Amino acid sequence: MRPPRVLLLVAAVAAGFSVLATLVSESRAALQSGLVAGLAFLGWVLLAGASAPRVRAALAAGLGFFVLVMAVRLWWLPEQPAGDGWLEPFYTPLDGRGSSAGSGQFARELLDHWRQGIDRERLAAVGLLLGVLCLAVAVFALPARHRPRRAMVTRVAVAVLLLVVVGADVWARVDDAPLPGLLGAAWPALLAILVAAGTVVLSGVRSDRFALVALGALLLAVTAGAALTDLADSWAAWQQSAEVSEHAFLSVGIAVPVGRWTDLSEAVRAAVAFAGPALLAVGALRASDAPEPPGPR
Repeated sequence: MRPPRVLLLVAAVAAGFSVLATLVSESRAALQSGLVAGLAFLGWVLLAGASAPRVRAALAAGLGFFVLVMAVRLWWLPEQPAGDGWLEPFYTPLDGRGSSAGSGQFARELLDHWRQGIDRERLAAVGLLLGVLCLAVAVFALPARHRPRRAMVTRVAVAVLLLVVVGADVWARVDDAPLPGLLGAAWPALLAILVAAGTVVLSGVRSDRFALVALGALLLAVTAGAALTDLADSWAAWQQSAEVSEHAFLSVGIAVPVGRWTDLSEAVRAAVAFAGPALLAVGALRASDAPEPPGPR
């Protein structure tokens, strides 16, 4: 079997194992197998086909950023709480029987730790944004295709609908939280959504015959939307907690899930995160390897 096919097989198996590990809440195994899948698929992109150098280089750079994000998350993981639970802050009103000064200090320390977690997620979103930008450059480097106008109209409609859905979801979650602070916390994910939506539109004239580029860009936008939602939720909760911390103290509880199975949506999210870059890269390589002659609109 040729090396590119071996790498593609390894990438598919490792990605599947990562999704299964996510399903059973094995974060370390999920990240490790995801890292293997990313590296194997990156190797396949570098070896497969005879695509234009600019397309291959941009694809490799984008996948490299995604692999880097997974590696950084794996590096952060040992600092997270051990076991099957996670730290969950909650509030108890001061009743005058405890030390308000000591409780306030504890609250500030826990809020600072919470804010550091938000900063880390924002940094991971920056890596996502850079990866999406590189993949958008790869799509822009593809040869222009003459497609039916309805293809462009459909892609524009999908991109607009995606932006409306994401915007409405985030708006419903943040409630009365200040918008400038939210944008400051979640700007990388927001920009990644905009770039991915623009790539969906661009795929109307620069895409493969089977629309893999468009589908991959759409899944990238969904992944960025999930990251935006997470950042919006975390920042809004932190903002609300910071506002009431003067009249409450934080206690630390351990929330332990029932059983070994996590929410199915997390596994679906992991699958989408793998499928988006993979489909876009495969479609871009196919479009670059076999460009179609221009035809009438």
